[in-house]
Amino acid sequence: MGCDKVNIEDFLRDCAQRVDQFLEKRLPVGGPVRLQEALRYGVIGGGKKLRASLLFATCEAYNLAQEKLLPLAGAIEMIHSFSLAHDDLPCMDNDDFRRGKPSMHRAFGEAMGVLAGDALLIEGLSLFLTDAQFLHTFGAAKIIEITQLLLAALGVQGMVGGQVWDLEYEKKRVTEEEVRKIYLAKTARFIQFPILSGAILGGADQKEREILGKFGLQLGVCFQAKDDILDVTEESSTLGKTAGKDLEQDKATLIKVKGLQRAQEFMWEEFDQAVTLLSELERPFPRLLAVARLIVERSH
Repeated sequence: MGCDKVNIEDFLRDCAQRVDQFLEKRLPVGGPVRLQEALRYGVIGGGKKLRASLLFATCEAYNLAQEKLLPLAGAIEMIHSFSLAHDDLPCMDNDDFRRGKPSMHRAFGEAMGVLAGDALLIEGLSLFLTDAQFLHTFGAAKIIEITQLLLAALGVQGMVGGQVWDLEYEKKRVTEEEVRKIYLAKTARFIQFPILSGAILGGADQKEREILGKFGLQLGVCFQAKDDILDVTEESSTLGKTAGKDLEQDKATLIKVKGLQRAQEFMWEEFDQAVTLLSELERPFPRLLAVARLIVERSH
């Protein structure tokens, strides 16, 4: 099937709509009404849902229907939204806008920003781990394996550890190796997760797992590099969040280390290497490759 830019944008839009519709039905009810409102505000109707789309795109190569993957896709987007809610807090990156609207703590207060983020993480894990049909479809062994992978992507050697490094390296001289370390932990492992978990659910052999795992990490580095490039090249109205924050906070980015042009060259070199990796597999992944290309070509 064709995967040109128009078609892949339609694919992303359809994926986002499907995940939103699923979450409308499956987000927790009961408990404080204000918390329920915050959860919906944080995850439904905003964002590109790129990580869920990476899952769907990978699993398409294994002929897995999206309907079977929705508990995990919804969980991925809830957990991503948790990370954004906490990332925007005044004690972290202190951003007032996200996805073209006030960030969680600006809309609901700082305490609710923390608590809603907590809930998005916990309920996100629960969404696929307690889904009986998901368990029946894929079996306990695969679900345990992807859960271990997810926890590693989020923990001290993943997102949380990467965020700590991100804060620690502010206003300091950094090397390219240190920036790459931050990118890999803070961003790349959670970009890798939907790709590698999709391969596991699809029954990938060891070679496919190894190559898709490496591809996912390189794509994640490209994703963060592109974010940093957009921070200095686009307006806030385009990004849906405050532009120029990295420079203002003197963040450890490739732009700081290499300058804009060389950072762009670095991103494309990483992307070309990732594409070469994917070409080593006999099984084609056209949809995954198209989503990956959109990640490095996007304007927000």
